[in-house]
Amino acid sequence: MRSKFWFRNVAVVLVGLNLLLGLWDNGGLRLLGLGPKPVQEPSRLENQIAPDLLVVKTTKPDNK
Repeated sequence: MRSKFWFRNVAVVLVGLNLLLGLWDNGGLRLLGLGPKPVQEPSRLENQIAPDLLVVKTTKPDNK
């Protein structure tokens, strides 16, 4: 037979895991040596050729 606090205990555990995942994802656990690896793509940035010259042109929709 289940305890009457079973659902409450499961909810508390899930909320705790959610908070830990949020801290890990935002780098809050890096002081402990935990956290996702930062994504860096320096080669991709170096391969760009004059990105400031890029112009986005829009077209006007046809009114029918």
